[in-house]
Amino acid sequence: PQFVTGPFTPRRVFLPDREYGLALDALVKGCSDVLLVSASGERVLLGRRRVEPQPDWWFVGGRSRPGDTTSAAAARNVKRELGLDFPEDRFEVVANYSMVWSYREQAPTDNGTADLSTVHALHLTDEEEKAGVPALDPKEYHESRWWGVEEIIGGGDRFHPCLVNAVKALKAKSAYRKLERLASDVGDSDAEDIAKHAVEFVKAMQEAKSAKRSVKVVFDVEGSKYVDQDENTAKRQKSDDENQEGKKSESSS
Repeated sequence: PQFVTGPFTPRRVFLPDREYGLALDALVKGCSDVLLVSASGERVLLGRRRVEPQPDWWFVGGRSRPGDTTSAAAARNVKRELGLDFPEDRFEVVANYSMVWSYREQAPTDNGTADLSTVHALHLTDEEEKAGVPALDPKEYHESRWWGVEEIIGGGDRFHPCLVNAVKALKAKSAYRKLERLASDVGDSDAEDIAKHAVEFVKAMQEAKSAKRSVKVVFDVEGSKYVDQDENTAKRQKSDDENQEGKKSESSS
């Protein structure tokens, strides 16, 4: 829930690029991101972004504003990016993430930026899915497409680990909802069925739980994959050392 202490009036202030860049250096910005989920629950819509800080497959979404609930910000972001108008109560919180990026669009671009993101699920009905989803802004996105939930989870290093974790959390949320429905209607559900779904929920939660407090990756543009930051640094250092050795051998011969 959102806790509001005393009267609060949001101020709509526009920051020029320089001031906004300074704000990004000093503050962590709040974001409300969204996974649009197919009626079957088996697919999610992603957009392949053109712009920093994440020019790859990512959620639909963006910044929240002072006074917003996370779901209000999510609804506004979906309307802005897709032109679709959904009430706040259609957006279900899936997970919260801390994200740090080495680059951003605003100068100086290599100062990077930091976000706290609340990821939501927006489950479409059959009718809404059949009506189709409008294209994302071509200035910000190369394309959009539906991906299978298991395709993303099994995609390994092809997708950003935060995105993969969010889809795992979505899967755990779905398992919990199934268990909740069974438990609320005990008369039509036997104990064995409830126990089976309880095990499925626990397994899904375990899969969604990250083994690391901080997951550090870099994007390998040539390989279109995410690699461990420490491993990438060691690999580059080894390559530099080998180049230096090669130059020494050439100069001594």
